[in-house]
Amino acid sequence: MPVQKYLCGPCLAEKAEIEGVVYCKECEEPLCAQCKQYHARIKVSKHHKLCDLSDIPPQEIQELLKNLIACPNHAKEEVVYLCKDHDVICCTKCAMADHRKCEEVKILSDSLNDIKVDCTEMKTVLLEFEKHGDRLLEHERKHEELVVEIENQALSSIKTIKQKLVDMYAQLENEVLSAIADKKKVIEEKIKTNTENTCQFLNDIKQQSTYIEQVGKCGTKEHVVLLQRQLEKDSVCRLKSTISELEKSRSKSSFKCVEETCFDSLLIEIKNYFRIENFTCDLSKTGSDNDKSHYKPYMERIPKLQCTKDLSIIPLFDKKKRFDPCSCIWIDTYIVISLHGVNALLVIEEDSDFVLSKFNCDDTPWSVSKTGPTDMVVSLPASGKIAFAQLRYGNVHVVTELKTRVPYDVVTRNAPLNQYVCMSRSQGQIDILNDDGSLLREINLNSDLKPWVQSGFSCYFNVDNQMLIFSIARSQTLMALNLNGEKVFEYKHQDLVGPRQITVDACGNVYVTSYRRSIHQISPSGQYVRSLPLGNEIEYPFGVCFNNTFDKIALSGGNKSENPYVRVYTFN
Repeated sequence: MPVQKYLCGPCLAEKAEIEGVVYCKECEEPLCAQCKQYHARIKVSKHHKLCDLSDIPPQEIQELLKNLIACPNHAKEEVVYLCKDHDVICCTKCAMADHRKCEEVKILSDSLNDIKVDCTEMKTVLLEFEKHGDRLLEHERKHEELVVEIENQALSSIKTIKQKLVDMYAQLENEVLSAIADKKKVIEEKIKTNTENTCQFLNDIKQQSTYIEQVGKCGTKEHVVLLQRQLEKDSVCRLKSTISELEKSRSKSSFKCVEETCFDSLLIEIKNYFRIENFTCDLSKTGSDNDKSHYKPYMERIPKLQCTKDLSIIPLFDKKKRFDPCSCIWIDTYIVISLHGVNALLVIEEDSDFVLSKFNCDDTPWSVSKTGPTDMVVSLPASGKIAFAQLRYGNVHVVTELKTRVPYDVVTRNAPLNQYVCMSRSQGQIDILNDDGSLLREINLNSDLKPWVQSGFSCYFNVDNQMLIFSIARSQTLMALNLNGEKVFEYKHQDLVGPRQITVDACGNVYVTSYRRSIHQISPSGQYVRSLPLGNEIEYPFGVCFNNTFDKIALSGGNKSENPYVRVYTFN
């Protein structure tokens, strides 16, 4: 490799361009043969280290060497001293100005014996960083492959669904057309037989009419009288009998196409069969809940009590009659609470102790669920009804009531599909209703799950993952099912006592009240996250709900003997 030509530094300063033969590391410039000799004679420079021109460091390294030796405070000065008191390097000016009173200020070159001049450890550290960086690159490469694989799987699944739909359509078309052909054949044979018999009947009438005409033209009056007698006693009776038989056997059978299910709902279910959503995965870890990043913000936020509303002082009820605040929902700035015992819905403003309104129900409103910005659904299982209502200016207005085939204890809405998911404890079943209240289908539950539903107290439909979560108070358990009736997870915890109402935050975390004066926060996959303490002064927490912005949470509970209340907490 040819050596780059370097001009002698001192000679170049004298405007003489003479090629250098060595390089002085201290002076950081090339030297010609003559200057090399002068360099070795002068006392100041005779101990400078010289090297071959081929060993001259690259320009980047030369700049690094200059920066390393330059004083941080005086760019034109070189560092000479090391102040151990302040652990800084400095030039002569800095030493005189800032470090005169320091006890340990030594010349840097004299301190080299006390300092380990070896970067082996740093090389090891950098090597580990390099390996870590390589692993990160490998991770990104694998992650890119994973994304492509997921995309290919999704496309393959879509193609499979398309082919299944095409095959199913072909099968449906074949079965429908075959059934139509069979039924049409029977009907056409019947029509053909009736047509032939009717034509024969008309020919018989025509023949009898011809007889009358010809006998009247060719015969005598006696012939006409005899023909008339014959027709009355024989032909007319026979024709009456024939027409009666034809009337009875005339074609009536037909067929029609009957839809076994709502086609529009079926299309919506097919359209929503797949959903693309964000998902956090770490190829270096296993387990769905190792990475808590999706609910970390809610782990760091602590609920702080904003206010407590004492319901026992509200002059709306008979003081001798017990009432229990149960489920609650948050609509705009209002909190709506279902009350057992007095059979009513109570509306309270968020920032006021003033009770805005009270709505009396025919029987116990077992639960109230939010179904829209101002919409709600109230379950009335004792009368076998559900009521669809709206909150208008702080007042509950029932839009319509629906008589249901079974009593539903809790009704929640699957908004994307315009459907309602209903739980019936008495029947141990879960139904899906259309938006008009008609039954779409019953979720098939195996024999092991039915008792759990019968023991269920409250339920919540999580729209994000299409999962129904219900609380089982006696078993201190939460159970999650998908819409096929399959168990997704089962959550149990020793401190989860008497779980009641369930709600979900913006990240998909599940919250449920516990009689241990706390709210349990559970990850979307059913893993324990934390318990939020509520204070020793409250009893029987029941209802829980978030506001629209998920920065406040309301809690209802107690009873007449235990100071019924509504509490509002703010997340900080």
